[in-house]
Amino acid sequence: MSLDLKARRLLAVMAHPDDCEMLAGGTLFHLKELGWDLGIVTMTAGDCGSVTIPREELARIRYAEAKAAADYLGAWYACAGLMDVEVFCNHENLRRVVEVMRRFDPDVVITHSPEDYMLDHEEASRLARGASFALAIPNYETRQNPPVKPARATPVLYYADAIEGTDPLGRRIYPQFYVDISQTLQSKREMLARHVSQREWLRSHHGIDEYLEQMTAWAAAYGRECGVGHAEGFRQHLGHAYPHQPILQEALKGVLRERVANR
Repeated sequence: MSLDLKARRLLAVMAHPDDCEMLAGGTLFHLKELGWDLGIVTMTAGDCGSVTIPREELARIRYAEAKAAADYLGAWYACAGLMDVEVFCNHENLRRVVEVMRRFDPDVVITHSPEDYMLDHEEASRLARGASFALAIPNYETRQNPPVKPARATPVLYYADAIEGTDPLGRRIYPQFYVDISQTLQSKREMLARHVSQREWLRSHHGIDEYLEQMTAWAAAYGRECGVGHAEGFRQHLGHAYPHQPILQEALKGVLRERVANR
């Protein structure tokens, strides 16, 4: 299927609230400045991200935080309704994800790296990949009533950098291209700061005391790889039947960077 290169609707499909901000927030602010329509979908509402708050209450809190972060960006937000540590690529979850993605009808999708530190991210990547393929198939029907009509076309699919930029064995997964987010870093920090509940969780479970500073340090490390202050990295899915047009690369060519040799 062909895709209108002038279309500008991007959907970030991630596992948990705050994943989009961590991995692609700076890039999304660049696209917002270019007039793109933006959306965020999370597989879960983040129901396991606390050692003190009960699951149902936490899901309400984190859903509200995710909505506040999306509002700060000026983006549409929806949750697919799955549960933390139970994000699996199966037929029932795929139908849920297709339903919610069809509501936004994206031209471009960004999701997790296929290889990441946790299965929720990897399985969310598989779900987003499978759903992107199914979105425009008329005979792929979901259970939503009334049904959401199929998407206009298969969206262009991109993978964000993995957390810390490595696979589960600690090996660096280098991006195909970097986006210089030095000018949008503060907005990325402000968006991430909407996830107030996560500071205590990460400090207790991951040993990370400074939520925003850790994100900034990762962005600085990627920036050193491409010779700028702060960056985010991406790869494009180029498999058969997925669009190969470099839509993000063309839109962001003013802030696009390549890896500096020997870094």
